[in-house]
Amino acid sequence: MGYETIKLEKSGKIAEVRLNRPEVRNAFNAAMVAEVRDAFAALAADASVRCVVIAGEGPAFCAGVDLKWLGGGVDLPREKHLAETMDIARMFRAIYDLDKPVLAVVHGTTLGGGVGFLGVADIVLAAQDAVFGLSEVKIGVVPACISPYLLLRAARPSRLKELFISGRRFSAQEGHAAGLVDYVVEPAKLPQEARDMASGLLNAGPLAQATCKELFRRVPGMPLDESMRYTAEVLADLKTGPEARRGIAAFLQKKELRWD
Repeated sequence: MGYETIKLEKSGKIAEVRLNRPEVRNAFNAAMVAEVRDAFAALAADASVRCVVIAGEGPAFCAGVDLKWLGGGVDLPREKHLAETMDIARMFRAIYDLDKPVLAVVHGTTLGGGVGFLGVADIVLAAQDAVFGLSEVKIGVVPACISPYLLLRAARPSRLKELFISGRRFSAQEGHAAGLVDYVVEPAKLPQEARDMASGLLNAGPLAQATCKELFRRVPGMPLDESMRYTAEVLADLKTGPEARRGIAAFLQKKELRWD
């Protein structure tokens, strides 16, 4: 498709969305926000796509919100700021809600709102020399739109709170310790590790993977009794459906299974 600020490419069952404003380190503006949302809507509707990779062109993954876009509207009314902020929030929600595995492959520098892509991805691979920063407080704002997703992912909320408040930069290793990064990879090996990870995600039932994501979205906010009933019903529905019947039969018959 003819996007200007991103690239959308498909290779077999794997799609790749590449942030493509390298001259500003892939900082996102209104156009990129709209194009990312459009791309993920298209990917959600494309049954041939089983896994989506998010990456960045040039020397950085994403420098967050383009300050020329942000600063250009400082004198606008609150309603205009709210509308723009909601557009950003909807972009991240479109990625988070995708019922297919999303893999973020991070290199270089990732700042501010760019860290939000880590929060909405299911798996995050980062180069060993990648650098991150929740730097919003340095200019008097906060990482509000991305905070719901970072808090869901964070293994150590207190560490995340410190990163919010300080605005300091941190390494991929520290991001891993905080729960924002899943795998820290040698820079030269990052592209191949990403391909291997994405290919490995194709070896599972697509409905089962979509249901796993739904469990993580819904169960944490449920009372225990409600979650017991809900998860039991989810499993019963899956076990009596065609995907599980096919998978279980192949396992019992010791046959190799290729998922669509």
